[in-house]
Amino acid sequence: MNISVICSNYNSSKWIDSYLDSLNNQFLQEFEVIFVDANSTDSSVDKILNFEFRDGISRLILPLKERVSIYDAWNRAIKISRGDYIVNYNTDDHLFQSALQTYASYINKLPDIDLFYGPCLVTSEEGGLTSMRNWPEYSHQTLKELCICGPFPCVKKTAIEEAGYFNTKYASSADYDMWLKLSSLNKKFKRIEELVGSFCYREGSVSNSTLLEAQADDREIQSKY
Repeated sequence: MNISVICSNYNSSKWIDSYLDSLNNQFLQEFEVIFVDANSTDSSVDKILNFEFRDGISRLILPLKERVSIYDAWNRAIKISRGDYIVNYNTDDHLFQSALQTYASYINKLPDIDLFYGPCLVTSEEGGLTSMRNWPEYSHQTLKELCICGPFPCVKKTAIEEAGYFNTKYASSADYDMWLKLSSLNKKFKRIEELVGSFCYREGSVSNSTLLEAQADDREIQSKY
């Protein structure tokens, strides 16, 4: 099994139906998805439990009795994952049907690459298309200036393990810290041309609700690397 999709879930009933459908409709025949639920109080967990995935998709649900950060949830999921590559996929974002198959094709052709990333569309909370993020080619300096790998890169599990997992000190910038840490460890990055999904820009997201803190964290991370 090459790819494990990891999902941090907390009260996502507004988006979880379309999220589950997008996973079930992936062209890639076999992959696993790991849900870490941070003590949700809505119906999202029941929807995940009762959803009937097609053959070829392995589902694992890790229910927690307390709220945890998204990066704590990711770390827990990665540690129990069986895939050689990890794709973090948030419940309010959207992966196109071809997304995982596209990543799998690149993995087969370029097995020495540690992190694949590509352009993505940006949508509003209501679902309308607002823009496109066409990230530049990778260099360490470019990555220091801009977090070019988001929002759902495909990353080699062993690279994340070597880097020591996501730093839960950061509320919304631990992914940026991870990508720069991988870069500093001379891991190999590859920008792909294909669009694989869309990112939902929400005013109430963790990064936007703590914007000043996130900006301070980004500056601290950039100074480290």
